[in-house]
This record gives sequence, structure tokens and C-alpha cells, in this order.
Amino acid sequence: MRTHIYYWKCDNPLPVEEKLVYNDKYRLADISDLVRKIAIHHFNAEPTFVEAFGVSGNHYSYRIHYPDQIIFFRSDDGKIDDDYMDAEAAAIKLAREAGVPVPEVIATDTSKKTFPVRYQLLENIAGEPMSDLYQAGTLDRTSTATQLGRFLAQMHQQQLEGFGFFNTETLRNEQKIVGLDSSNEAYFYKRLDDHLRFLQDTAFLQPEEVKTVESLFAKHRHHLQLEKGSLVHKDIAYWNLVGTPEEIHAIIDWDDVISGDPIDDLAIVRCFYQDDVFLPLVEGYSEVRELPDDFEVRLAMYLTRNMLWKAVFRTIMKYFEFQEKVDLLNREGEKTLKQFTYERLYQGIDALKKF
Repeated sequence: MRTHIYYWKCDNPLPVEEKLVYNDKYRLADISDLVRKIAIHHFNAEPTFVEAFGVSGNHYSYRIHYPDQIIFFRSDDGKIDDDYMDAEAAAIKLAREAGVPVPEVIATDTSKKTFPVRYQLLENIAGEPMSDLYQAGTLDRTSTATQLGRFLAQMHQQQLEGFGFFNTETLRNEQKIVGLDSSNEAYFYKRLDDHLRFLQDTAFLQPEEVKTVESLFAKHRHHLQLEKGSLVHKDIAYWNLVGTPEEIHAIIDWDDVISGDPIDDLAIVRCFYQDDVFLPLVEGYSEVRELPDDFEVRLAMYLTRNMLWKAVFRTIMKYFEFQEKVDLLNREGEKTLKQFTYERLYQGIDALKKF
């Protein structure tokens, strides 16, 4: 279980050299043959062909083609004991019940009893990755952001016990979703000292900046106190949306889903996008669900916290060295990813200083 994890991509115990394989995994460690065998196992038929979807991150993604259908395949690499795809399936079910467009989960197997990876077979959603449309300049940002805001508000009405990552053991044994942490504050502070120490040791932050963050969090920590958590996707961005220039067809990739503060999802969006996306998103959200009185300070808290782990992850994965990672910028301009990361971190810090 993810007991000691704040964010899987940077906190999982895989050695750094193994994590770096993910930057070029389809060339260095392709699993197309295994995907074909899994398809035959489930559908009793040889696929027409299997194609790598080519997305970055810690999961493998493929499309399995049959004459009459396309199946979307996701898996880990089998190297770490992580069964969180069970939690993903449960979260997708809850999101669907809330009226949020999500892919159908055809099968999930985290046992590794038959194949050496944990995997999911999902409905292949018609449409394009909406980050491609964003980068191409063809996306209707106002319309799609407003839609996304409404969907998030609907999803956040699903309230849960506990906070943080789902307890997958309880989920399997009792069919009940419970967060691993007793409070939202406990989840927020998990691995924070590790993240700050790493950023100081790698000179991304200076010692005085670390002290500033610590003092601001301490000053405003009472805003983290919540009675119940909500269903929070925790990785909301256009690359996790599928659709057309005008319409969202599905929210995908629930690997980071938690029970948490709804404002955390809005802060994730703020990590990447300017007002042309963020403001209509908040407007759409407010049509369905009222924002809390302390929205601005909570937004600044989560923006800062999320940019800290993102800075850790981007440093570990050497993203600051890869100019092709411009998709992470998701904005116009000439800034490097490192400059942009620092800028967004300070957007949160400076906002907190005003309260």
C-alpha cells in the first residue's frame, strides 16, 4: 500500500536509475509481446495489432486492435509491489456515479498470478489527447475549462472516509473506500520534510526559502482541517482528458486519486495553466458547487505543496534537461521548464504571504 507516499511518481522506492527508464521505456523496455498475450488471455483471439500509445510517466499504455473494437491497455512494469489499480477502478466507478465521463473498466488484475505485471483493460475513448489540441492552438479553452470545472464539482460531491491514498487492502476485503491517513493535514505534511530537504540539497531552494515555506505552512495549517475527504483526481491537466476541441469525452489516468480537499484538484490545474483556463474552470465549478470562504488561501497552500513535489520529481527525472518536455509547460512563452516550475512555486508562496 502507499502508506508512506505523498505522490507516487516521486516517492515510490524504485531506484533513480530504474525511474529514468520511464523517459524512454518504449524503446528500452517495450512489452508489446506481453500485451498481446494478455489480450489473447482475455478475449480468446489474436489481436490484429498492438501499438504503443507513447505516453510518458510510470505506466505503459498501448492500444489493442481487433477488427470490431479497440481496447486501451495500461500496466506497471512489475518491479514494485503497488496494487493501486484496484483503487483506480473504484474511483472511476464513483466518478461515473457522479455523472463524470470516464472510460469503462473492462478488467483489472493486480495479482501478478498469470502475468508479471499489474494491468487494466479499458474502453478506448474516441477523441484526441486534449493536450495535443491545446498545444496546437485548436482547443476551445473557455468551453472545455468550464466543462472541466463542472465535472470536478460533481466529482467532489462524492465524500469519503479518511484522507490520502485509498487503503487497497480494505477496499478488496470490505469493498469500502477509506483513506490511509487520519486527517487531511497528516496527508498534506507527509514527506514534506523529505521534499524540502531534497530541494535544498539540490540547490533548487535556498535554506531561507525552505524556512519561509515551513513558516507559511505552519501559519495556515488550520485551513487544512476537514471533516471528510472528497474524491480528488490529483492529476488534472489536459493530457489526462480525451475529447475534441470543444468537448471533453473522458477524464483518464486515475493513478494518483486520493480522498482529499477539493481545492487540491483546482490547485493542480493552477500548476500548469493561465487565467484563460483557470478562471472559466472556477466559474464552471461554482455553477455546481459553492467555493469555501477560505478558497484563496487553501488554493495557495495546495499550489505551493504541489509545486514542491513536482520540483522534486522533475529534478529526479532530469526533466529540466529535456527541452522536449515543453508539453509540461502548457503555456505560451520562452521560459524553460525549470524557470516555469520556480515561477509557479513562488506564485503560491507569494499568495500565502498576503494572508
